Amino acid sequence: MTPTDTPLASADDTATAHADAQRRKILDAAQRCFITRGFHAGSISEIAAAAEISQGLMYRYFDNKRALILALIERQLAHDQVSIRHMPTSADLADGLLACYQHWARGEVLDTHANAIASVALYAEINAEAHRDPVVAEVLRRHDKQTTAAIHAWLREHDRARDVAVEEEAIEQRTLLLRLLVEGLAMRAVRDPDLQPDALHALLSRAVARVMGDGTDARG
Repeated sequence: MTPTDTPLASADDTATAHADAQRRKILDAAQRCFITRGFHAGSISEIAAAAEISQGLMYRYFDNKRALILALIERQLAHDQVSIRHMPTSADLADGLLACYQHWARGEVLDTHANAIASVALYAEINAEAHRDPVVAEVLRRHDKQTTAAIHAWLREHDRARDVAVEEEAIEQRTLLLRLLVEGLAMRAVRDPDLQPDALHALLSRAVARVMGDGTDARG
């Protein structure tokens, strides 16, 4: 029997898995609460109740609301790294962005494994908190840099796969364009939720073509 096969190791693994599950449960509850009530209105007691645990038990995992929001940012970063590596081709990306806009316009929460902005409401709450809290701001900036670097790397590999000369400055600009496109679309979904799908899809297709470096800028 190897050391990792001992009953003690098995017990440790079980305890770790249980702790991880509890953290996920609390973070899921916190996300729902912050989306519904806002970061400052949502209370620790409400989050604990939504997670179906005692307030005392919750403090074993998170010291305060700042710790919760930081953990949500970190969890989103992990999801982003996975989703960026599996982003689709131009046509599918335009379709996906249109679907995101429609979900956001209805106030729905996207699967966080599939998109960087799961909820426009939570996205806005976190950005607003970053203006007030320098610790949140620093973590958010680090998250942003890492996400940008991941998109940049994905576009570089996309160009290499097409046997296109890699131009880092151009990829940097295309990366920024994609970030502006996604984040601007999320805000537009709140302010202008009734855009015509066909017209929006045509615009998205042209923008995505620029992002992908396809050299397509048709106006149809």
